[in-house]
Amino acid sequence: MLGGGSGRIRTKRSGCARSIHDPELRPDVLLVAGGLAAVTMARDDEFVAGVAGLAERSGEVGSVCTGAVILAAAGLLDGRKAATHWALADQVKAEYPELDVDPDRIFVHDGVWSSAGVTAGIDLALQIVQTHHGQALAAEAARHMVVYLRRAGGQEQYSTHLAAQQSVSPTLGDLLSFIADHPAEDLSVAALAERANLSERSFQRLFTREVGVSPDKYVDQTRTDAAGRLLEQTEDSVAGVAGQCGFANVETFHRSFKRPVGVTPTEYRQRFAG
Repeated sequence: MLGGGSGRIRTKRSGCARSIHDPELRPDVLLVAGGLAAVTMARDDEFVAGVAGLAERSGEVGSVCTGAVILAAAGLLDGRKAATHWALADQVKAEYPELDVDPDRIFVHDGVWSSAGVTAGIDLALQIVQTHHGQALAAEAARHMVVYLRRAGGQEQYSTHLAAQQSVSPTLGDLLSFIADHPAEDLSVAALAERANLSERSFQRLFTREVGVSPDKYVDQTRTDAAGRLLEQTEDSVAGVAGQCGFANVETFHRSFKRPVGVTPTEYRQRFAG
């Protein structure tokens, strides 16, 4: 693992730090960590050249969080899709237009690995373990790290629950709690606007401004979150989960669930149940 503010790398075999310019250093997987110094180090030509050279001697290359900036500076992400922390996504897009930044995914593999925030780096690392050593070892590693849930790379960084916590309007705060507690209810814009005592137009404008997403998208995300918990914690059928979470039918559930999560409800349960 290469720290974003260091010119040295700590290897698992030796346990000691070695210079990234050491020609004998040939990692199986090179992961560049992010941090407050990442943007500064990305402008250090000698450091960036060292990372580029080390990457050529590595079996695989990846980044965690803002470490993507360093890989981008080294030209290692040119023409590739990559993830980074959502707060830095616009800046990375502006500085490195040849890079296809995905601001939503928690991790991406497009020849080079990249992840969003620090905790998403755990999901990325577990996926690397699974890719090379299989599901059983990845699951064992997750248990040893006391990881509650291994997330698929297609999941979105932005959480509906974080959005709810950011609401400053008492009216919307109560409404968001109602949505979370009653996913199977009629949560159409018309029904929600009536509950908030607002016209549909005023409601949509207020909701989108305060929460950051449209009412329809928020409801869909909340239902998906609720479905994920039921798939993990119960043995209810997929159709049963769909009904409890307000999806019109199984087909709609599959489409709505797979879009943000990246896997079908059945695949999700196989990976994460229990």
